[in-house]
Amino acid sequence: MRLQPLATLAFGSLRASLANLALVSFFAVGIVTIEAGCPKGGPTITEEDKVDPVKQYQFGVSLLSSPDKDGIIQYTQAYTAFTTAAELFDGKGKQGDGAKAHFNAAWTAEVMNNPADAEKHYRLAFDGDPAYDKAMFSLARVLTDNGKAPEAIALYRAFIAAHADRVDVRNDLIAALSSGKLYDEAFKEAQDVLLKDPKNAAVYRALSSMYYSQGNYSMSALCAEKSLALNEGDTGTYNNLGVTYLLQKKESEAIAEFKTALKLDPKNFEANMNLGFVALNSGDYALALACLQKAVDVNPQSLDAKLGLAVALRGNKDFTKSASMYDEIIKADPQNEVAYFNAATLHSKYTKDFTRAQAYLDDYIAMKAGSLSPSDEVFTFKEEITKEKTAQEARIAEQKRLEAEKKEREARAMAALTELQALVTEVSTKVKACPPEVQEEVNLMIEQANQVITDKDTGMATDVKSMFTDYYGPMVNECAAGAAPSETPVEGTPAPTPPAETPAPVPAPQ
Repeated sequence: MRLQPLATLAFGSLRASLANLALVSFFAVGIVTIEAGCPKGGPTITEEDKVDPVKQYQFGVSLLSSPDKDGIIQYTQAYTAFTTAAELFDGKGKQGDGAKAHFNAAWTAEVMNNPADAEKHYRLAFDGDPAYDKAMFSLARVLTDNGKAPEAIALYRAFIAAHADRVDVRNDLIAALSSGKLYDEAFKEAQDVLLKDPKNAAVYRALSSMYYSQGNYSMSALCAEKSLALNEGDTGTYNNLGVTYLLQKKESEAIAEFKTALKLDPKNFEANMNLGFVALNSGDYALALACLQKAVDVNPQSLDAKLGLAVALRGNKDFTKSASMYDEIIKADPQNEVAYFNAATLHSKYTKDFTRAQAYLDDYIAMKAGSLSPSDEVFTFKEEITKEKTAQEARIAEQKRLEAEKKEREARAMAALTELQALVTEVSTKVKACPPEVQEEVNLMIEQANQVITDKDTGMATDVKSMFTDYYGPMVNECAAGAAPSETPVEGTPAPTPPAETPAPVPAPQ
């Protein structure tokens, strides 16, 4: 099985409007509240309203608030609606009004795993309304996640310069500095905050992030524990501590921290993902299924969660749902190599549908056309499936041959039972003509034969039938013919040799 390992875990921003959906985020974050009321009626829009930015905005909100008949939220349509609304506002010179539309377009882009579009729209939202703090924070977070920490740091520093009392934003700055590998600056910033607020749990959490980024897991764990001592209800820190323990190969401690996080917040996406993957790796498919199903319920767009769930379903022998999940992932992300390989594994190893397994690999090869070398593992995998298919066909053919032989033996045995029944009937009639001592012997054999017939003992039928054919049958036939039973009852057995005559004794000498 080509199972994707535990997703890369990274510390994220302390302030976020949306979870990092592409990876198992190291920090728990909340979902942004859509900034508009849901209109009356269903998620539809008229041709006339399509040119109205307010109507387009409300249409986008309605799409996010109203799943379709299959329970699926139409994120693509919502993104288009918000983008259209923002462009209409911008076209009218109302960039401030369009800022919220850009913000929700960015949020929706994040849900759909499009970080570049998310960055673009958060930037447009902040440019349209420089006082829109939520847009600035989200833009800084996405910039950090997109490997643009210097830009995020500049945003945080500019905000802090105007809001020196915002210690919470300095926590975000520490995380951005850490992400940009500016560890000395991050540590100095943390020290400055702790001098003013020594019980700031968020700073210890940020320090935990910094040490984690440096690979100093013991200090990361120590800072996380200090953070929890100051704020024992911080779900994200329990999750973070669990990840740190995993990297220290302390699996039992990690599991305990993930479970604590889920006790505080059963729907925590990151903790469910992490515990789910740990359970997968240990073969606890029941726990993995429970955790990863919750993760998918919380974040239906997470392909990592769906990949894990597909493996958990397979482990629980729900092959149909597992296959459906892989198809869903490939439809959403045609470039997802793991989904193709895992789907092929599912069908080659478990459903034994080798044709379908090969089809997934053929689709993958077609998708990667022009970029695969002849030695790529996909071709080796295809050969393995072909060999397994041949071996399976040989096993099936051998099984059919053995079954056919068994049926043939059973048919012969049943025929022997039928023939034995006829012989018993015939002997039972003729034995009455035999002497009493012969009748007694033959009747005992008849009783045994009847038991074999009643039990349908095909194993004994042939042997008992031979006794009647070769011995008892001829014996009673002689009786019926008026002759005494032969002393040589078994056909083909030589008659006993009579004893030699004893010579007369020679007289002894006198």
